[in-house]
Amino acid sequence: MADHWGAVRRSGRRWLLAVAGLAGLGAVMAVVAIWHLPDRMYTDQAAQASLQGGLLTAAAALTAVAGGLIALDETRRANANTHVREFYVEAVKLLNDPDNLGVRLAGIYALERVAVDSPADQRTIVEVLSAFVRENASPPAPDPADAAAGRRYGTDVKAAVTVLGRLPARSLVPRAALNLLGGLPDPTVIPRADLGGVDLPNLVLMRANLTGASLTGANLAGALLNWTNLSESMLVQVNLRGALLEGTNLTRVRLDEAELTGASLKWANLTGAMLNGANLTDATLTSADLTRATLDGADLSRARGLRQTQVDVAEGNPRTQLPAGINRPAWWT
Repeated sequence: MADHWGAVRRSGRRWLLAVAGLAGLGAVMAVVAIWHLPDRMYTDQAAQASLQGGLLTAAAALTAVAGGLIALDETRRANANTHVREFYVEAVKLLNDPDNLGVRLAGIYALERVAVDSPADQRTIVEVLSAFVRENASPPAPDPADAAAGRRYGTDVKAAVTVLGRLPARSLVPRAALNLLGGLPDPTVIPRADLGGVDLPNLVLMRANLTGASLTGANLAGALLNWTNLSESMLVQVNLRGALLEGTNLTRVRLDEAELTGASLKWANLTGAMLNGANLTDATLTSADLTRATLDGADLSRARGLRQTQVDVAEGNPRTQLPAGINRPAWWT
């Protein structure tokens, strides 16, 4: 909806300027015509003077119309900027409501609309939402009694992260100032994060600690996750198409039915990982550790860099598809 109304406003402004331009051109043509009309068009001097006067009046009127349209456009733009500022202030107030989740969600989506409608304000919106995520996703003080429970992130944090991930890509505007994702300790530590279903294509998050995270159904297509610790994480049905997972710790990770087409898993540690039904078409597995990795029904028929020694220490079944030249181990039944 925001894209639609933004396009409508831009289209309206183009038409307004076009009309103003035509009016200005008409005024110029009228003035030129006054001095270049052939004498045979006049029966006497009075008629000539009358026609010239009429053309001058028309030229003045057209000039006034052009000026009025330009002034109207400037007024509309000033009013629009004022409206954007007021809308932004109200959205931030909603975002900071401490008690009502629905109000905070309204603030998040209102800020998204501002960013889409007003490209000049997108950087500010990214910074505000990033600060919100950092503030609300920071791990609480360690509690020995709850050490294994981890941290469950609220619906508002997930919504803010999702909005940051889907904002339009604009030159010189960061996608997200999170490092979740910059303001947390480096390397980022978010153990047992529950971010299932988030939409974060092209996320950059290297050398982070996401041990035990839940990212089921998340869209991480094209993400840069090299050397990140995702051990024991839940990545069922996650979209990692074209993602870089080089050197990533994926021990005991659940990657069942994951989309890994074109992903790079060079040097990744997949010891004990479950990739049942995963799509690894054109994925690069050079030097990846597949010890005890479960590949039941996984498609590795076009996987790159896969060697027999890697397959021999993995587990599969008759439905596991292997590249030409790679033999199915006898114990895969």
